[in-house]
Amino acid sequence: MKSLPLFVTKREMYVTLLVLVVLFFVSLSYEFYKYKQLTTYSLYSSTPTVLSVSKKEGKNYSILKLKSDDFTFFTTSKKDLHIKRGDEVKAIFYTDNIDFIGYLRGFYASSKLLQLQRSSKTNSIINFIYKQHNSDITKELYGALFFALPISKKLRADIAKWGISHLVAISGFHLGILSAILFFLLKPIYTFFQNRYFPYRNRSADLAFMTFMLLGLYVYFLGMGPSVLRAFIMSIICFFLFSKNIKIISFSTLFFTISIILILYPYLVFSIAFWFSVSGVFYIFLFLHHFSHLGKTATFVLINFWVFILMLPIVHFVFDTFSFYQFYSPIISMIFVLFYPLSLILHMLGEGGVMDNFLLRFLNLHIDIYFIVTPTWFFVSYILMSIISIRFKSLSLLLLVSSLSLVLVLT
Repeated sequence: MKSLPLFVTKREMYVTLLVLVVLFFVSLSYEFYKYKQLTTYSLYSSTPTVLSVSKKEGKNYSILKLKSDDFTFFTTSKKDLHIKRGDEVKAIFYTDNIDFIGYLRGFYASSKLLQLQRSSKTNSIINFIYKQHNSDITKELYGALFFALPISKKLRADIAKWGISHLVAISGFHLGILSAILFFLLKPIYTFFQNRYFPYRNRSADLAFMTFMLLGLYVYFLGMGPSVLRAFIMSIICFFLFSKNIKIISFSTLFFTISIILILYPYLVFSIAFWFSVSGVFYIFLFLHHFSHLGKTATFVLINFWVFILMLPIVHFVFDTFSFYQFYSPIISMIFVLFYPLSLILHMLGEGGVMDNFLLRFLNLHIDIYFIVTPTWFFVSYILMSIISIRFKSLSLLLLVSSLSLVLVLT
């Protein structure tokens, strides 16, 4: 059966577009209302959760990233309160210098009072993972891979020099692997009961529902980060469209998904991680749009190189760290498809430290680092050319050449 497009007529497309715009501004208006509630008085009291604590080297204070129910903000603490990630603190802070954009993207506020309210108990599952490792580096690595825990500056730099930050930050790539594992594990159990008690049920639909429920709990446990949130919502929308026989791999579907996410969470407009995630999916769709005739093996191999190369100008518009070892990133990404489920199984069996020596050698390898930044004019031109390349296959190939040329010129 042939898949239907998301929009059959131009009228449907324009009406949908209008509805999405109206809904976005309604959502934005609600956020503005909450902003006005926050800034009504010059002092505001809240009991937020600590997302991260950064000790400033050579300074006598720490920078805390805190999340309340409606907003995220930063503050400093000069006292050694022994605060850690997951703690709840009582914060009274000044609101005089907070603007609406700052409210959406995360603002800095001076604290008048900051004290520990409730100390979080380290999750027993996290403790179980940590006990399998002797090195703090591998503890951090697996904490980030499985629980989206923050990592140190050193580990972040070691990961960046290989160009594999996208593998450590939990996103759609990880959710895709986890959903496949969950589906595989649930299928025989569900089939056993279905054959005996409810053979009339749609097995695939029920298994997908259970998988999404478990993934939703996992996403909530992780704190609903931008990348993983985008991936989770998109997977639900794509499954719904697929069940209605509507084409999933289309740019209208991607646009529709982005719109729904921004309506639900307007603050993601200012999230770099969210737009990186969107860009990666866009270039995946661009590859499948122009090269869908290739075999499965060729697609799996080439799409990793394709996305890595096309993302270079976008990544280096924000981050300046580059090494030629980053060109191994697509190969590492392919290996990661096996590494991630294998590491999960090993940790479940209590043998998670088996690969620690290899990982430490890999991360500590000396690599020459360059610092390159994509010029603004090139970045804007590149984005426009990317959009136009949806129509022209030859232009999408030119994107590859221009991306590689930029790296060679700047290094």
